[in-house]
Amino acid sequence: MEAPSLEDLSVTISPPEAFTPEQVQDRFLELARPLATERFRYPSEKLAWGDEVLLDIVGFSRGKLIPFSVRAGEWIRLAPEPLLPGLYESLVGRSPRENLTVDLTLPGDYPVESLRGAPARFTLQIKGAREVTYPELSSPAFLRAFGYGATLAEATRAVLRQMEAEASQLLLCQVQRQVLAKVAERTRVKVPASLIDEEIRRRWSTSEGRTLSELGFDEARREESLRGWLQDAPTRAEVELRLRIALALGAICKRDGVTPSREKVEKILLDEANASGLPLEEVVAALGAEPENLARIDQVAWHLTAVDHVMSRAKVHMAKA
Repeated sequence: MEAPSLEDLSVTISPPEAFTPEQVQDRFLELARPLATERFRYPSEKLAWGDEVLLDIVGFSRGKLIPFSVRAGEWIRLAPEPLLPGLYESLVGRSPRENLTVDLTLPGDYPVESLRGAPARFTLQIKGAREVTYPELSSPAFLRAFGYGATLAEATRAVLRQMEAEASQLLLCQVQRQVLAKVAERTRVKVPASLIDEEIRRRWSTSEGRTLSELGFDEARREESLRGWLQDAPTRAEVELRLRIALALGAICKRDGVTPSREKVEKILLDEANASGLPLEEVVAALGAEPENLARIDQVAWHLTAVDHVMSRAKVHMAKA
């Protein structure tokens, strides 16, 4: 394929919105969670708001599996979920080893467009629950262990600064996604439907397909789940976009003579070592013994190099708030 032009490549993005007090509080508690105490509830006890519950969840609508709804062995915090109105509310007062079925109506902004406003039935198996108790958040002992400030106000401001820093990183990712989408629009290539199907099937098999097998669903139900993924328009569009971007970046590297630098590869290897907690030498030796992992590192290096090259040619404009 012909490499797309990088001339006059520009995007306009919106500045991030300010965080609400509720969002800051939620992040504060998330960061403080390792300092909370937990007590597993007895089967004779009842679940309460704020508990953490271990669940298997499967959703159905009109007798068919709801795509992306299957989860197994997942801990969730009991709090309202707007995308599943009434689901977690139904768990309050239940026992930690109960099975139940919950009927609800999916909201108008449900991620699967074809199911918006549709009736749904979720089967839930509660496998365990724990009561979580946070220490007094303003106590000196907690604040010392928390490490974000000497007072509750200082710690809250530090958490907010962390959230703002993360938002800046997310904004950079958003810029990158928009620029690469622009490049994909300029790519004159037809991505075969079979290639899109293959990538979706790969994603399904490593996620929902595997979970359905673990839960004992038969072949017919697994095929039904896969069809739901294959027929989901946003999923197909997202996969096609990623494939077009990959093809475009490969063609651009070839046209412009772009190759990964030694520094780029070393940075990826160092990140791999830091993530695994192993010395760099051990990681390099392990990669050398496993060609598929070495190929993955090589692929990442090429991708990052191509993205850096494209971003260096792009102009970014910030929309007025």
